[in-house]
Amino acid sequence: MRKALLVGISGRLGSALLDALLADIKYKGVTVLTRYEGKRLKNIHLKVVRVDFSNIEAYLDSFEGVDDVFCLLGSDFINTNNISDTELFDYEYPLSIARVAKQAGVQNFILLNSHKAESENNHPKWSKRAALELEVKKLQFENLYIFRVNQIIKSIANKNKFLSVRNLFWKFIQAVSFGKFTNVMPTPANVLAQKMIATITLSTEDKREFSPKDY
Repeated sequence: MRKALLVGISGRLGSALLDALLADIKYKGVTVLTRYEGKRLKNIHLKVVRVDFSNIEAYLDSFEGVDDVFCLLGSDFINTNNISDTELFDYEYPLSIARVAKQAGVQNFILLNSHKAESENNHPKWSKRAALELEVKKLQFENLYIFRVNQIIKSIANKNKFLSVRNLFWKFIQAVSFGKFTNVMPTPANVLAQKMIATITLSTEDKREFSPKDY
């Protein structure tokens, strides 16, 4: 049985991933780090820790015994009304979380990022997110998984039907555009959540980095 720690539950993916982890019999416990303790976070397998992200080192004990840390922090992925937080959530906070996870002996670290996060991208935001990936890689987790997205949309009820139609549509778009738009397809929150969990727990492939076309 596994234990997970989730950071970044206020966005669409965070909510979907939390529900998926709590429903998955392979997980015996889920810890959520959050600035706000919401009323909906009630479950016998769930532990909610209210934290100060600027001092995440003080919560080292919350990482101990955890198998998988899911870091979904980023100004594009969470809901925050504090504009001054933007840069912190894009780089400083997720890097601090990765460092504490490594210190606690966590084996699997899962990072959510944008497909635009490339060192060649001159936009300050995306170059910083690319730098974040490099710094997390330097920590040398036993397993580091990076899931890059274009846009995360609402969860869907009929996943199989939606994905079949979406994939046919994007195959057509890629064919007529010679593959130029491969990474712009949107990803439903619950589809990505299930992909993350399956990738980590089933270990059926050696792939560690994913893009929108993989979901």
